[in-house]
Amino acid sequence: MSPRRPLSPKQLYKNGPAFCYHGSIMQDPLAEHLNALARDECYRVDEVLKESPHETTERVYFKGVNGSELGPFVRKRIDRTSGIGSAYISVCEAQRAGRRFVYLPRIIDCYDVGDTLVVVMEYVGGETLADVVYRCDPSLALACDVFPRLCDAVAELHEGFDPPLIHRDLKPSNIMLSRDSMTIIDFGITRVFKEDSEEDTRHFGTRAYAPPEQFGYGQTDVRSDVYALGMLLYFCLTEKTPDAKARRTGFADPQIPETLRRIIVRATAFDPADRYASVSELKQAFEGASGMDSAAKTMSVFTSEPATVSIPTSSTPLPYTGETPFVPTLKRKRLAERIPIGVGILWDVVLVLTFVLFVWAAASLSITPTPGSSLSEVSFLYRVIGYSTVVICIFAPGLFALRDRRPLRRLFPRLPELKRSTEVLFAIGGIIVCIVVFVLLGVAGI
Repeated sequence: MSPRRPLSPKQLYKNGPAFCYHGSIMQDPLAEHLNALARDECYRVDEVLKESPHETTERVYFKGVNGSELGPFVRKRIDRTSGIGSAYISVCEAQRAGRRFVYLPRIIDCYDVGDTLVVVMEYVGGETLADVVYRCDPSLALACDVFPRLCDAVAELHEGFDPPLIHRDLKPSNIMLSRDSMTIIDFGITRVFKEDSEEDTRHFGTRAYAPPEQFGYGQTDVRSDVYALGMLLYFCLTEKTPDAKARRTGFADPQIPETLRRIIVRATAFDPADRYASVSELKQAFEGASGMDSAAKTMSVFTSEPATVSIPTSSTPLPYTGETPFVPTLKRKRLAERIPIGVGILWDVVLVLTFVLFVWAAASLSITPTPGSSLSEVSFLYRVIGYSTVVICIFAPGLFALRDRRPLRRLFPRLPELKRSTEVLFAIGGIIVCIVVFVLLGVAGI
């Protein structure tokens, strides 16, 4: 299968849509169903990324007739009876009409197989916002880099569609960042705003970031995403998941300047009428409170031209592969980012061996103290407590601070979601367990 020369947008769309076959493009339901099944078989499942009662997300590769593959892509299978997933159709139709979005993934194909909506889209690489905040540590500088672009991304959903699309599930894991781009993903529960509706028919969302109206207190609108953005700003500044305690204390935290704390409080007000009326208003308030020069520190690059598409010599549509939209960002390259991950792993191994050596020495001196030393005259329990205190309070904090987090983050993907205090408690618990094990081994003569 030799691909043709890439077609221009005019050539691509002159005979009707090449992708997004959803809708009344085929009049014969049986023919449409068989066509959908054929397209479904053109992809090889590489990994199931996520499963829920109403949705399955897979990483797939397009299979060519000569055995070659193209990808990866993301394929979602959404249960139509659940009432979710319609936003993918809206985005797909807009992109098919020639619109180009900076912060949204490209929808490659969109079709029905029975009661299942199948969506194929580009695979978005990079790190989640949770990963970035964990790696770079929360700070005002990081918030100034990320938050204005995040507001632009959500505004693209609100202002780029009429009526607006309300995401309703904005959270750190649904925001992908790379060196030069930001992409909002997972539109499963995104809905179209309906002005005459009194409340949502479906109540979903991640509790820490979802507004009250999303759980039955009324209809969601653009101010619902404003609420989630306020919570995300809190996360960028503290690396803490906003909980009931944070809301009760008015988000008071040493890492949050008072001017930004007031912005978070207003953005996350219980009554939508008390929040910022739009994402643009929230962004403007943030830039004013943080002293940012909007023109100098953030840029929004919007273009109406669709991406270049390559079509194979086959009746089955082949996903297009364009460059990831470029969004300028503040370059804040830390030393850790310039060190290869292999060096980081080696460094962590050295630190672990050093720690084991310290613990082994402390356990040995506790069991068999140096003859004639002052510690040889005190009780065994006193020596264990004394050496353990030295290890826990002096050596362990230094080694803990010097570690490279990246290997642990790869080994335990949920580690960035832990609060820093919880992480420290886990570390202290591990140290105590190591000391106890070494002492017991020493007592046993092993």
